[in-house]
Amino acid sequence: MNKAAERVNIMVVDDTPANLKLLQEMLQAKGYRVLVFPDGKMALNAASKNPPDLILLDIKMPGMNGFEVCERLKSDEALKGIPVIFISALTETAEKVKAFSVGGVDYVTKPFQFEEINARVETHLRLRRQQIELKVLNDLKNYFLGMAAHDLRNPLGAIIGFGEILNDELSSSLTPRQAHFFDVILKASGFMRGLINDLLDISAIESGHISLERQPVDITVPVTRSVEIGRALASKYNMPITISCPELLPQVFADNRRIEQVIDNLLSNAMKYSQPGTDITVRLRHENNEVIITVADQGPGIPEKEQLKLFKAFGKTSVRPASREDRATGLGLLIVKRIVEAHGGKVWFVSEPGKGSEFSFSLPVASCGQ
Repeated sequence: MNKAAERVNIMVVDDTPANLKLLQEMLQAKGYRVLVFPDGKMALNAASKNPPDLILLDIKMPGMNGFEVCERLKSDEALKGIPVIFISALTETAEKVKAFSVGGVDYVTKPFQFEEINARVETHLRLRRQQIELKVLNDLKNYFLGMAAHDLRNPLGAIIGFGEILNDELSSSLTPRQAHFFDVILKASGFMRGLINDLLDISAIESGHISLERQPVDITVPVTRSVEIGRALASKYNMPITISCPELLPQVFADNRRIEQVIDNLLSNAMKYSQPGTDITVRLRHENNEVIITVADQGPGIPEKEQLKLFKAFGKTSVRPASREDRATGLGLLIVKRIVEAHGGKVWFVSEPGKGSEFSFSLPVASCGQ
């Protein structure tokens, strides 16, 4: 008997007693602990109290069918990771496609051969174990990343602070060469501080510790505040930033500070990759119970073959910032994506080389009860 199998709980859900008995005996012979249920509601209730490692699920059952059971499982945060293998006499392609669309990982048609069932069970249990192990490693990585970034931020803040003081006090007596060195030190330190802040954000977001203080928000407030700051930075490059809002917008249910962070990131990218004298536009609109915010620039655009790099950690393209002084961490768009998704929104973009880029995100409209 497989010792690893002894620790595995498999749930079988089928309204045919003969199938339940056969699968139970066969799986128990392999060393698995097996729970059998003749209907979906009983299975869901049992799974919520003691989640199994894998579920074999029939489709055609009285009351709640297998598709509905799987959808309920996948909507539950504690149960959605359980692999579901459908076992059914239905052989139509449409049924198989639906089984995968509701979250199933496999599909076996009746009458089944147990060797096939066992091979698929072993495969998906192995994949599930690997997923869990990877999650543990990823959580550990995020913990150490956050800890290292936090420990670096304080001494770096001291370097920047004292560097700025010395630069102010000694500026009149510095040679051009020394002034250049001070400028390089402060700019490099500022870039490092931005990178550390991004790493701390990514660490918190990826580990599920992002804190959102959500409330009904007039989206024009954080947009206007970010644009005003952006205008001050862009003015030296003769780079106008305009807001287009043709209608009165409903409130969104959001964390004001985090949404301002999203807009700051998108505006910063637009300014970074735009040439002096070009325009940046922030557009707002209401569509399908969502508010959509778009930041459009007239920059170089992103080559189609490199667009898949966006919204990934350290995903940099061949497009270089307009100023050599600007540097990108490769984390800003990933942070934007994670914050927006935590709000229940979406992020997308349209970009064409030579015609600029438009980055958009949506936020759900606040309901009366929020």
